[in-house]
Amino acid sequence: MNIVDLGVVARQIESMIGTRLPSIVPGAIDDALGTLQWTRIPTGIEDDDTMAKLLGLSSLSPDTELVVVTDVSFKEGSGAFAISASQFEEFQAWYSDQFSERVFSGCDVIICAPVDRRLWIVHHEGVYATAQLRAPDKSQSGRN
Repeated sequence: MNIVDLGVVARQIESMIGTRLPSIVPGAIDDALGTLQWTRIPTGIEDDDTMAKLLGLSSLSPDTELVVVTDVSFKEGSGAFAISASQFEEFQAWYSDQFSERVFSGCDVIICAPVDRRLWIVHHEGVYATAQLRAPDKSQSGRN
């Protein structure tokens, strides 16, 4: 696992969605994309493994690079967490030990797979969305 500066992550996500973000939060990403379909998180999900399965993270190729942004990422001296999909279960245990809370503890969580151009967004209001982003249209470059 590596810690990644939030500025770097913001630029990665902005590159993926094709526009600047005022902040790395679910609402800003939703506003920028304008196409997210939010789904209510079923009641009774009280562990990270079940939430990861709900998001489909367990079906990813093991070597898929993931960048995870949680509320902890915004604390002084922290940042986003870069892991491979195969490390997600280990990351959950480490995160719980380090911060005495689950990854999906009811706060905002943003996960991106930069190479696959995918986003998973879990909103603190109990909803989640996923997005498979297309590569930028080269014919539109410079028209932001």
